[in-house]
Amino acid sequence: CGGNKDNATGTAQEQVKDINMTELHQKVKEAYGEDYLPSMSLDETFIKDLLGLTTDMYEEIIAEMPAVSVHIDTFVAVKAKEGQADAVETALNAYRDAQINDTMMYPANAVKIQGSQVVRHGDYVFFVCLGTIPMEIQEQGDEAMLAEAKKLTQKAVDVIDSYFE
Repeated sequence: CGGNKDNATGTAQEQVKDINMTELHQKVKEAYGEDYLPSMSLDETFIKDLLGLTTDMYEEIIAEMPAVSVHIDTFVAVKAKEGQADAVETALNAYRDAQINDTMMYPANAVKIQGSQVVRHGDYVFFVCLGTIPMEIQEQGDEAMLAEAKKLTQKAVDVIDSYFE
C-alpha cells in the first residue's frame, strides 16, 4: 500500500480530490504532440447518441474525436455526478465494446480499438484510444499493431494516473 499522502485508507469509490480536467486534457495532448488526432469536441447530443451519456450523469465532460471518420482516435474525460460513476463507466465500456465489434471498421482501426482503455478513479472516468501506429509496425501485422496500440494508449493512462497519485 505504500505511503499515499492523501488518503491511504480510501476506496476506489471515494472521491480523492478535484482535478483540473482542462489541464489534464492539455497534458494528454502534449504527451502525443502531432499524433493527437481528435480535433472535434462532441456536443451534448453527440455525447448522448454516441457514448450513451446524458447530462444528468456528469458534472463535467471533455469528449473529442477526429472530424475525419478514417481515424478512431477518441479522448473522453468525465467527472460523474455523485452516484453516477458506475453508470458512466458502464456506458463507456459499452461504447468501447460496440467499437470493437464494429465489423465495418478499417482493419488498422479494428486492431487499434482493442488497445483502448476505460480508466476510472473515483468519480472520474476516461475512455482513451489515441496515438498513431507507425506504418512499419502496421506492416508487421495485427499482433505488433495491438502491442503498439496498447503502448500508445498507456501514454495517456500514465498522464491520467499521475493526477490521482
